[in-house]
Amino acid sequence: MDILSHGHSITSTAGETPSDVARLRAELSEFELGRYLLNNLGLNGQWTSYVLLYPERGSQTRLSSDGSPLGELETWLLERCPLLLATQQRFSLMRGLTQPLLRSGMQLASLPSGLMDDLLTLDYAACHDVSLTAIDLDAKALDAALRNHSERHTPVAMACEQRDAWQLSCQGRWDLITSNGLNIYVDDDQLCTAFYRQVAEALRPEGVFIVSFITPPDHWKPYSRADLEQQRLLFQDVVPVRWMCHRDEATTRGQLAEAGLEVISVHYDEQRMFPAVLARKHGSALL
Repeated sequence: MDILSHGHSITSTAGETPSDVARLRAELSEFELGRYLLNNLGLNGQWTSYVLLYPERGSQTRLSSDGSPLGELETWLLERCPLLLATQQRFSLMRGLTQPLLRSGMQLASLPSGLMDDLLTLDYAACHDVSLTAIDLDAKALDAALRNHSERHTPVAMACEQRDAWQLSCQGRWDLITSNGLNIYVDDDQLCTAFYRQVAEALRPEGVFIVSFITPPDHWKPYSRADLEQQRLLFQDVVPVRWMCHRDEATTRGQLAEAGLEVISVHYDEQRMFPAVLARKHGSALL
């Protein structure tokens, strides 16, 4: 299966480009993150990490990825774009759900792993013999995850596996699996459920799944309507990104249940755009 999140290009359309679209394209071309979005219509592991960790790193330095001062549009993307703010909050929510579940001897996996920030940024001081598995279809993301593990000196073992999420083909292997952002690229509901089924089969009987989903726009409560309109223009007309597959909570609960996973709790970000879900394999012990 192709990598869903990045590596695609914009199909040219006939006719003149409206001035505001042309302006935004020109502004995106001025910084690395913008150029990547223009060329790939999505984010790979490196750029996802860049967005997720901005509140902890970039907001202190106010520097772009190349060391230059942040420009106006990149600052807006990282600090005001509604969905990217929700993505940052979702990352925090999912880490908050994962941390208290950590126990010695656990086998954890991230799928797709990207740089493994979701697991490598946790505190393992009270645990021993924990091992992590980075699973991704993108070999470059796995290489970056290994570098991230080494640079952070996270005191846990880590292995990498280049796999298709729909072909895990393993039974009862992991205690906990996290998944940040794969389903938002999958428009087909049955395909999404099939992914969840692969996860359920890969979990041990007491296994936990932590996942998220993007809600439909009519559910959103944005901080700013003007920023929401700018987001619509940017991610529909300028860069038609592939990450906008929306599902409501009821649909997500139904898909997880059909796959053999029971929802324990749903945790919404402040704008109700990108909630995190804590689920368990059917028949597992109460959390």
